[in-house]
Amino acid sequence: MPHARPFSSLLLLVAAASSLPCQDPVVARVQPYPIDLPPEFEAAIAEGTRTRTGKPGEKYWTNRADYDLAIELDPVTARLTGKAKLTYHNRAPHEQKQLVLHLYQNLMKPDAERTRTVVPTDGFELGEVRIGGKVVRARPRDTRLTLNLPEPLPSGQSLTIEIDYAFTVPVAGTAPRMGHENQDVYYLGYWYPQFAVHDDVNGWVADRHRGNGEFYMGYGDYQIAITVPQGYVVRATGDLQNASEVLTEKAIAALQQAKTSTDVVHVVDADDLEKGTQTRTHESGKLTWRFHAKDVRDAAVSIGRTYLWDATHAVVERKDGNERTCEIHAVYEKNSGDWVRAAEYARKTIEWMSEQVYPYPWPHMTACEGIIGGGMEYPMMTICGGRRPQGVITHELTHMWFPMLLGSNEKRYAWQDEGFTSYWSSLCSASIAGRRAGSRGDVMSAASQIASGGDVVSMRHGDGYVDDDFGFASYGKPAAVLAQLRGLIGDEKFVTGFRRYAADWAFKHPYPYDFFFTMSDVAMVDLESYFRTWLFETWALDHAIADVTVSDSETAVQVSDRGRAQHPCIVEATFEDGSKMRASIDMAHWENHRSATLKMPGKATSVVLDPDVNTIDVDRDNNSWKAPKVEK
Repeated sequence: MPHARPFSSLLLLVAAASSLPCQDPVVARVQPYPIDLPPEFEAAIAEGTRTRTGKPGEKYWTNRADYDLAIELDPVTARLTGKAKLTYHNRAPHEQKQLVLHLYQNLMKPDAERTRTVVPTDGFELGEVRIGGKVVRARPRDTRLTLNLPEPLPSGQSLTIEIDYAFTVPVAGTAPRMGHENQDVYYLGYWYPQFAVHDDVNGWVADRHRGNGEFYMGYGDYQIAITVPQGYVVRATGDLQNASEVLTEKAIAALQQAKTSTDVVHVVDADDLEKGTQTRTHESGKLTWRFHAKDVRDAAVSIGRTYLWDATHAVVERKDGNERTCEIHAVYEKNSGDWVRAAEYARKTIEWMSEQVYPYPWPHMTACEGIIGGGMEYPMMTICGGRRPQGVITHELTHMWFPMLLGSNEKRYAWQDEGFTSYWSSLCSASIAGRRAGSRGDVMSAASQIASGGDVVSMRHGDGYVDDDFGFASYGKPAAVLAQLRGLIGDEKFVTGFRRYAADWAFKHPYPYDFFFTMSDVAMVDLESYFRTWLFETWALDHAIADVTVSDSETAVQVSDRGRAQHPCIVEATFEDGSKMRASIDMAHWENHRSATLKMPGKATSVVLDPDVNTIDVDRDNNSWKAPKVEK
């Protein structure tokens, strides 16, 4: 990862009046291995689809699909029956001899290989599969279905497949990320056959779904028709196309008001639920809700007859004196605690992330309460549990950027999804609460986990962890690694790098190496050893004050490096007159030394290492020194 300046020469800050570290004994230290790019990624660079600057190559491509999905749900029996018309667009520069689909509901089959505890169902019940109108033989293997094509699909051509299917919706709590509560609320995730990703690096990427590792999904457009009994309010990924057929005049007027009002508007209120007027009625006793979504990588559906419904809007982009907005919705049951503020939390999150990272690109965002503990994200939709939902709403909505906008492989690189989301949602939550935005908590929490012996490598497949290791490796540790990186390269370069990464890879499939290259390119520093140390290894950082010697004119601070991870060290001294001075020990010194001595003019009364708490230092008890009190 060659760049103009190597990481080892990076000097964070040197106070003008301080001296460089004295020449402490030279020692041999273990250095990080280089990051060896996989041969497939190297080949993509050679083919011109990827680059060593982090930008997509001039020949980059993504395949797409159109989904025409029609389902009917019987809330009494929890049976879903569906018909899927799926059109695959081969934009790769080569032909396709087969198509691969995911049947995620097969995770629930009794004999499925799982990393989550479930109550089994019959899984995905596959009916007829037709290609070009002709029934073809289709035998699923675990959660995947591979269809060998009668004729290869040429580059630039499309092919339509039709699939009839059904399944029983699991009870809430018996399956991950979806389910139903009695007959009142249903949340549908992974409810249709979906094409696997065929990308420019690995071709077909179709890991089986085991439960823990999440998903890698391609982009496409969706037409969705959902038939349910009248009285059930339906929210789904995409724009509602037939509001006049399913919503009351009161609800339509409220939604129109919410597009311009900064207040939260009640679309369906408690009075509507009591009177049973939350939807229109039909002589059949059923209503079909139709939605259309563009440029999304998945679709989810919320169906509830006991939901209140609030709406407002968020400003997601200001340009040339104009504002672009998106609708904000929240659906929740009565007596759900702070969910009465859910639309407000959603609006603030969408606006903050749009300003900080990339403008939210879709027409609406809906936060749904209930079904599961914690939360789960889908394009334009989230499901969140708990009576104090701000934190989980903010986290799940931040997923609209990672991985909904930036379509990374959550299975193989969960940290690129959950870690990025954890970092940015922590800052966003602080902003919503009116606190100073910072990542001190993320850094200190990760350091504590590492100090207790709980460090885990982040660059590992999501299904390769045991117990709670997945959470730390994918959420907490990478969030702290990002916070530490921001302290290393500075606010401006960090934010600029993330914004460029988002703009370059929106609606595409970035690999970790694309992120590494991007941040190095923007920072003008080769960050290879940084990412290798913190994402591929379990190396601890421990800077310590070994000794402080104070004379009338000078303070000498000896710092020892007791861990294996190497990182610049900021030293801050406070003097008798209250003034402060900072100096830095850079990476080049630590590559060949275990200690460093800094001399500062003046008589210090206290010294602290890493005063801004930017580093994942596992022992902060040895980071500070105070002059002993002199008895008078």
